[in-house]
Amino acid sequence: MKALLFTIAGFLLLGGCACGEEEIEYVPIAKKHLGETYETYTLNNVIGLDSVGIVVLNFYPEEVTDLSYMQYSESACAFTFHRGETADYRISWDYDTGESYVEVQYGQNAMWYTINEQQYKGEYLLRANDGMAVRIVIRASGRGVYDEEGNVEYLAGVTVNDFRIEEAE
Repeated sequence: MKALLFTIAGFLLLGGCACGEEEIEYVPIAKKHLGETYETYTLNNVIGLDSVGIVVLNFYPEEVTDLSYMQYSESACAFTFHRGETADYRISWDYDTGESYVEVQYGQNAMWYTINEQQYKGEYLLRANDGMAVRIVIRASGRGVYDEEGNVEYLAGVTVNDFRIEEAE
């Protein structure tokens, strides 16, 4: 009898999970030039983490760095080091925001670390190995607006005036 009850409970649990919401396909936010404002984003631009959603800002890589061994991932919107050795880099940023919480981050071994401590302008000296990455993200918020077609967009309100990755002297 207990085995039958556990079997029925298992089917109900699986059936309940199968009727969940439709999965949303991730699409990077549209690229912006330095100085242009990221006005809005959609749910498709949000990457879900443990308890927070983030939107990774998308840049034109030639405006951020001229280092030939840096690679820019168009899907992850992150700059990755591929120099072949450990080296020191200066990461600098300057942004304005009225709507969003902004983080400048570096990543290593699938972990992301915030380096700007909510400073709108600054620089950070990073000792980087091959495969480490740098990106700028905003935390997704709940403030939505409707566009002309009735789709929900969320307010970003972030202008990145400067973002540079260069070798430290």
